[in-house]
Amino acid sequence: MSDWSLGDLADPRRYHEPVDVTADAADELLQALRTMKRIRRAEEVIGDLVTAGEVRCPCHLAIGQEACAAGVALALDPGRDRAFGAHRSHGHYLALGGSLEALFAEIFGRASGCSGGMGGSMHLIAPERGLLGTVPIVGATVPLAVGAALAARLDGSDAVAVAFFGDGAAEEGVVQESLNLAASERLPVLFACENNLFSSHLHIALRQPADRVARFAEAHRIAHATVDGNDVTAVRDAARQNPGHPLRDGRILISDFL
Repeated sequence: MSDWSLGDLADPRRYHEPVDVTADAADELLQALRTMKRIRRAEEVIGDLVTAGEVRCPCHLAIGQEACAAGVALALDPGRDRAFGAHRSHGHYLALGGSLEALFAEIFGRASGCSGGMGGSMHLIAPERGLLGTVPIVGATVPLAVGAALAARLDGSDAVAVAFFGDGAAEEGVVQESLNLAASERLPVLFACENNLFSSHLHIALRQPADRVARFAEAHRIAHATVDGNDVTAVRDAARQNPGHPLRDGRILISDFL
């Protein structure tokens, strides 16, 4: 795999083998499995509700990307760290410990929803669990995460900020500006790109000269990793960078979670 290409990771015929997790703690693995199953089942039900016409707000599901959210969540302290999502963030909300009941209430537009029933599927918030907001505008929450990391630095906190976004958002100018500022100030922020190779209906090969989003990190001298996004332990390790949560010492990371 070159700095430009995802290589075999972009081949749908590859990476179907079982993942070796024998070196990992059983309790953490079980936590990740429960999280992923919870996300998948919630998304299946939401999809059925949309099909049946019982849910009227736009809903973008995270089916097939459960390990991205679950793996990053394992690396975070929800009582301290600050995460931001995009339009496909049911999984992020649930992985960070958001209330399942409040999620469904929000999707139904009820006052008991996590955003008071005013936001719908794409405007989720669980500040008590570290999710400070999700926004459907592509790339919009990436600079918010950088701002949260800067605020943590100014407050003397060791909190980490996380921006979840897709490969399409990498084409937005504000994402490049955010990478530049984060790198210049050495801010404690993780840019977690869930690269599914599509922006709406258009394949990345028709939009970008290469398919590895982490290549943008090279231009900004940012530490980066590209891992199989269906391997929850690989995602966790990339988010942590290495044991001891070194993001807290000011280094930053951009990851392709394919």
